[in-house]
Amino acid sequence: MAGVEEMKLVIVLLTYNRLDYALKTLRSTIENLKFSGEISVHIADDGSSEEYRDTLKFLAGGYTHIKGVSVSNSQRGGYGKNYNLALQTVHLYADYILPLEDDWVLTQELNLDRFIPALDNINIGCLRLGYIGFTQELRGRVHYRDSEHYLIFDSNSPEPHVFAGHPRLETIQWEREVGPWPEGLRPGATEFAVAHLPAARQRVAWPMSIRPSGNYFVHIGAERT
Repeated sequence: MAGVEEMKLVIVLLTYNRLDYALKTLRSTIENLKFSGEISVHIADDGSSEEYRDTLKFLAGGYTHIKGVSVSNSQRGGYGKNYNLALQTVHLYADYILPLEDDWVLTQELNLDRFIPALDNINIGCLRLGYIGFTQELRGRVHYRDSEHYLIFDSNSPEPHVFAGHPRLETIQWEREVGPWPEGLRPGATEFAVAHLPAARQRVAWPMSIRPSGNYFVHIGAERT
């Protein structure tokens, strides 16, 4: 198995026409996210202006540890199409993906090296990194690996949002198992539809060193992407 330093992580910024939020999100994530492997950025835009995309691309490309910046434009195709188009691009070269809507700010250093062994060694495909929200019972079992405790969620929990829509670290294989996101739905409905897919409820975990209320990523947006 390759070491972490040989792995490739892509930050996928899902955005549309909210430059102030997007700049804060992108800047805070690039500056606070730590990873021994190669980090790239993908700007997944849903039809903003070319200047909008260029501004975000210029920001990301200005950091010496960012190895590349790619861009896709779903041209107002909606949340699902924007998501799918981005993954079609980054699946060609990424090992891990951090999907990130454009209004989640990373407020402190987050070292992903401590979590990669869980993805590789205890059959986890998706790690939730934001707060743990639920309206129904969300069950799980605790697993200890490499000095970290993980709550591995029960796919049969009554709570529909096992994987949630907050920042998360995912493997390419897990995303392929989930498959393309539905297109033509509003953002909340899109996410809700994916949450009901059996594959999206499997192999999802939460590092228990992250507080349930969320102590790394903070939601700053008044409205959804």
